[in-house]
Amino acid sequence: MNGLYLTNYSVKGIKSIDDWASLSFYKKTYSGDLKMNDYCIKGIYGANGAGKSAIITSVKILKEIITNVRYLNDSLVQQKLSELINKSLGRLDFEIEFLYSNKIRKLYQYRLSVCKDSFGNYQIMQEELSSRAAKSHAEKFSSVFKVENGEIQYLKANEDTRNLFYEKTKNLLKNSSLTTVMLNNADSLVGSNESLSLDLFILLLLGINLYPYLEEADDHTDYFINNLLLNQEKEYIKNDLPFKEISLFPLHPGQMIVSKMHYDKYEKRIGQLKNFLKIFKPELVDIDIDKKNYSESSISLNLIMDYGEYKVNAEFESTGIKKLIKLYSYFQMMVEGGIVFVDEMDANLHDVYLCALLEYLMEHGKGQLCFTTHNIGPMDVLKRNKKSIDFLSVNHKIYPWVTNGNYSPSKLYKNGMIEGSPFNIDSVDFLSAFDDGEGE
Repeated sequence: MNGLYLTNYSVKGIKSIDDWASLSFYKKTYSGDLKMNDYCIKGIYGANGAGKSAIITSVKILKEIITNVRYLNDSLVQQKLSELINKSLGRLDFEIEFLYSNKIRKLYQYRLSVCKDSFGNYQIMQEELSSRAAKSHAEKFSSVFKVENGEIQYLKANEDTRNLFYEKTKNLLKNSSLTTVMLNNADSLVGSNESLSLDLFILLLLGINLYPYLEEADDHTDYFINNLLLNQEKEYIKNDLPFKEISLFPLHPGQMIVSKMHYDKYEKRIGQLKNFLKIFKPELVDIDIDKKNYSESSISLNLIMDYGEYKVNAEFESTGIKKLIKLYSYFQMMVEGGIVFVDEMDANLHDVYLCALLEYLMEHGKGQLCFTTHNIGPMDVLKRNKKSIDFLSVNHKIYPWVTNGNYSPSKLYKNGMIEGSPFNIDSVDFLSAFDDGEGE
């Protein structure tokens, strides 16, 4: 574990999910040795339309709110939220719990609610962070901060620090998380209260460490947040934080526009990608980089797949290989300690490769991986870990897999014996779908 671990994630109000959908990633106690590798993988199964992609989408929204000060001020974001937030509820709610474990072991609860204001724009209605000592199950959570309707209601700080935060956050907290406002005012706010600053930075780092992958999403990671944080934070925070700087450096089969200052890291990542893809296509000799100047500060990259006798632009590779190119950086983040969410990870991937990859990540990954899938093939691998299989019902309820005698989860799932599962069907059920009604 890399010091930050997501223990529970609950969301309500995203797409069709109109009641709490809750994912549990760890047991209820945190005393003794933390065996996080036993809990580092989770597969979410469910029928089409059950809400699997909605959960991953919500993680992306949460990440953006925690880390991107301009997110809710973007008109395109507002349009997307109007489509994504559940129409009947008119609001999006998060409740998450995460563990910080380094010199101390603290458990945090974070609540966030987003809804429309009188002008029809989505804003932060409530944001609250609480903490307690993780080893003491009996200890209650105490509030770190609480914001309602853009105003700080509580702040764990002395009067001078509270007044300073009130002044610096005035009229800002309806559209920005307290974490990002603090970051933008790091010179004056960081160090005003050591305990408060540390708690806020840990929340910010959780957001930075979330890596949601959506097939249709155009992902943009805010590298500047990471860099600014490490430059601005005080030594006492820098020394105590468990965070190791890890950056996504996403790869795509098409043209990639990247900063010149990051090219060396992309070059290294592409070299790692070659070794990864050779597992799936042993005939791959190398990956050439077609590099061209794009602007004064950026370059364009295209990946050229070298098979010895011929070369092909990655854009024209098979669908499966293109998917692997996109996913590789996310798998690397999980290995390095990131908290990764992947939608439809099984798409275009063969069972044998998928199961072997999951086994590697379960054994060697320092982070977490939560993915949605329809493929029951990996279930026998997943069931070796704890809290590793969740079933999402057609009414958007989460049913965790629980050992049931000698029955395998895949057999129960296929036979419709999982609560909320719609799969108790037979071939004759399709008669009415294809019968023209005329008979012979």
